Parts: sequence; structure tokens; C-alpha cells
Amino acid sequence: MSEFAVKVENLTKTYDSLIALNDVSFEVKAGDFFGIIGPNGAGKTTLLKILYSFVTPSSGIVNVSGFDLNSDYKKIKNLLGVVPQEDNLDEDLSVFENLMVYSMYFGIPRKESLRRAEELLGFFDLSEKKRAKVISLSGGLRRRLLIARALVNGPGIIILDEPTMGLDPEYRHNIWNKLKVLNKSGVTVLMSTHYMDEAERLFKNIIMLNHGKIVVKGDISDVLGDRYKRGINETRSLEEIFLDMVKK
Repeated sequence: MSEFAVKVENLTKTYDSLIALNDVSFEVKAGDFFGIIGPNGAGKTTLLKILYSFVTPSSGIVNVSGFDLNSDYKKIKNLLGVVPQEDNLDEDLSVFENLMVYSMYFGIPRKESLRRAEELLGFFDLSEKKRAKVISLSGGLRRRLLIARALVNGPGIIILDEPTMGLDPEYRHNIWNKLKVLNKSGVTVLMSTHYMDEAERLFKNIIMLNHGKIVVKGDISDVLGDRYKRGINETRSLEEIFLDMVKK
């Protein structure tokens, strides 16, 4: 098993004259809770979409659990759980049916699919909504279902693109707690956010993107210390660091 869940080297993505990602390099250790933070338009979503093979990079190397993105993307897809920023649940189906249909994409036997679906519904406190149509769910419940669906194939790595965006504090904390449990169980979590309080509470290591480039990288406890030599033992909040970087 590879020491690194994700390894990215000199990754660049351009759209005509727009440089969405500019020579991005970083590593995510297996079992990490890794954060990608930055303002809107920084390149977070583009980066995550490249990692799960939805967007093709212009150049660079992407390796996931020892597999190269260019030659082994099908194997990589089976290793990942993906929670996109957009809600793409099937509203014509029930909560339970969404999980069962998704499991078919991975060729999971029906008996095992049933077991996993029930287990995930229980874990995300969705059992009482099992037969409810997705269209009837609140935003917070839909986000929980999206994460549950991403775990149907038993991934070792889960990628989440701003999973708590727009949710009220109660739902945000609920999702934080579930993700912490998943990470403690050995699942590598790779997540983007622009909520700095969320980043400080969850992430072990981070990269901060601005205009497609990494402007801060490292262990979050180090990042929150004296990173910019502005005084001995100075400590700043992640939000202060974030705002400082965005101004540049």
C-alpha cells in the first residue's frame, strides 16, 4: 500500500487563456484529514475534479494510492468516494433507492448493497427517511445522503468539495462529527472549504490556493504559528492568514 493517498506534481490546468491551476504540487499521506482552502475561483473545485478524473489536466503528474491518473483512472475511480459541490442526487428516487442504484455502478452484489445501504443510513441518521423521496429532504439531509452515497463502494479515500456550504450550524457540526469518525476509522479525507473555522477544527494538513497557485502549505498547527516572521511566537487565526493571502 502506498504511503501517499495522493501525490501531485507540477499540475497545471488551463482553459484557453485562463490558468485555473498553476504548477501545483503537494502530497496527502494515507489516513490524513487534508484541506484545500481558498477563495472562490482559487482553483479548488478544478483540482478536486482532476483528482477524480472529471477534468483532464493540461500537464503534470497525479498519483492516487500508487496508481497513475493517466493510465489507471478506472482503478482510481473504484478507490474513491466523491461528494461534488453540486447536488446530483436523483430526486425521483427515495433515499434508500439512491444508495442502491449507485452501488450498481460498482458491481456490488445486491445482498452486500443492502447491508451497506442500511449501515450508511444508520451512520448518517437517515434511517427514518429511508423511504422518503429526495425532493422532500432539507438541504442538510441531502448533504448527508450525498456523503453516504459516496461511501457505498467502501472507499479508502473520500473527496468532498465544500460539503457544508450553505448549511446551518447544527448540520455543519453533524457532518464534521461524521467525517471525524470516518477519518479515525482509517479513511483518508480530502476536502475543500472556504470556511476558516471549519478548516481549523478539522484539517491536519492544508494547502491554500489563490489564483491557481499554492500560497500556503503544511501542517495546520505550523501554519497557525509564526509563518511570516511578524514577531516571536506570533499566532494568527487561519482567517487572518487567508485574508492576508487574498489581498496579494
